[in-house]
Amino acid sequence: MPGSAAISVREAQRRIMERARPLAAERAAIPAALGRVLAEPIEAERDLPPWDNSAMDGYAVRVADVAEGTPLPVALDIPAGARNRQALPAGAAARIMTGAPLPVEADAVIPVEESIGPGGEGVFASPGESVRFVARPERGAHVRNRAEDFRQGERILAAGVVCRGPQIALAASAGHAVVSVVRRPRVAIVSTGDELVDIGEAARPGRIVNGNAYGVAAQVAEAGGFPTVLPIVPDDPAATLRAVESALTADAVVTIGGISAGARDHVRDALAGAGVELVFWKVALRPGGPMAFGVASAGNCVFGLPGNPVSALVTFELFVRPALLRMGGHERCFRRTLPARLGEPVRTLPGKTYYLRGRLTFDGGEWIASLAGTQGSGVLSSLARADGLLIIPEEIGDLPVGAVVDVLPIHDQMLYQAEVS
Repeated sequence: MPGSAAISVREAQRRIMERARPLAAERAAIPAALGRVLAEPIEAERDLPPWDNSAMDGYAVRVADVAEGTPLPVALDIPAGARNRQALPAGAAARIMTGAPLPVEADAVIPVEESIGPGGEGVFASPGESVRFVARPERGAHVRNRAEDFRQGERILAAGVVCRGPQIALAASAGHAVVSVVRRPRVAIVSTGDELVDIGEAARPGRIVNGNAYGVAAQVAEAGGFPTVLPIVPDDPAATLRAVESALTADAVVTIGGISAGARDHVRDALAGAGVELVFWKVALRPGGPMAFGVASAGNCVFGLPGNPVSALVTFELFVRPALLRMGGHERCFRRTLPARLGEPVRTLPGKTYYLRGRLTFDGGEWIASLAGTQGSGVLSSLARADGLLIIPEEIGDLPVGAVVDVLPIHDQMLYQAEVS
């Protein structure tokens, strides 16, 4: 068993990420691939565009036929979705819509706004009528050439790419209805404590609602996992062992509570009894010092989070979230920190890295950080108000107004603004 000395946050993260591995691949329909990581590269099954086509509503012409102010008869009408490429008669124009196939022999498109028809400037002429143009176009003007984006057989997306809107549109346009992606981790959540009741149970003296489990389940889902909240486990060694063994059928296990050294804290013994190799037990941070990590014989990652609400959610953000992202195939697993100037003094004690709940405002070209409220490990309301965690390194104590600190964002809402910029 690891020693009782607390390790640094960075060392704990390093040990976890050394052991977290991407899961196997599975096939997913394109709509279900959002946020998933490609397990295999994607090659185009067709050209895009599949034919030379118009980039504008206007007239397809031969450049050689166009002279400023000289009328051309409108010989063809080509809507978007036309199935057959028609031949453009010599000395004529074709009315054409955006995306419609360019007629044979045409080598440019003139936007309707640059034309003068019987109805006036910028008004389409009908087939059989004539149209004049204000200038001769350049060859290839407003023409999208076949395979301008990609050709059949070309690799368009690499393995490891995260599927978002543009990637999904690209894969679908290339002819893929199903893609190979890394499987999402299944995460079992085990809450321990005689004091806990579920959210729908009637209040009883000495009991509290198990809000931690639902908060952690939401964090699992945000990180791309499938959370399963298991029944509350009483503070009993045998019951705790059974719960851990049952949870190990998942890809990862998150226990909440019972991980410290109290007389009724049985999680560490249960992990050992279930064959979980404990990698570390304590981390030099606040909130959340009594936090454990281990690996089961089958390779499952097991995280033992503290029972205090803020400690559980903060340690998830620091340690569990990056591991789940790695299991889901992501390469970039850690949120980037932002530099922010303190708008008020903060007080900490050296020896531990503090993660203070803070609010962020953008003012004068820089982020300004202030505390989100009371910093007790049981005060959820300040975490709910926070934009990020103000990181105070373990060698630093008090900091004055104006000091610059790193802030770990816990959501991206502060990057949005209410007004048009």
